[in-house]
Amino acid sequence: MLRSILLPMIALAAALPAQAQVQPMYRAGLAKPLTATLVVKDLRWSCIGDSCSAIRNGTSPDVNVCSAVARKLGPVTSFSAGPRTFDQAAIDKCNLAAGHG
Repeated sequence: MLRSILLPMIALAAALPAQAQVQPMYRAGLAKPLTATLVVKDLRWSCIGDSCSAIRNGTSPDVNVCSAVARKLGPVTSFSAGPRTFDQAAIDKCNLAAGHG
């Protein structure tokens, strides 16, 4: 009896798609397009055109990550850390800290 109940449940569980775990991300828009994968601030960034992203590990203050990206990749036009999107004043501060401005 138990076997007749468990087998269909196991089959159903195997047929369901695995839930992809959503990682919090850093996202940066670049003034100058770049296609590369590189490491900035111990994070692996993937850039295609004017968009870059990296998995957010939360070990550095977001503003420091932004300025490190701007320092290495050039001025940023947008930046977000998980749900937080930098406003224009924060973008300007980020670029200034990186020596752009």
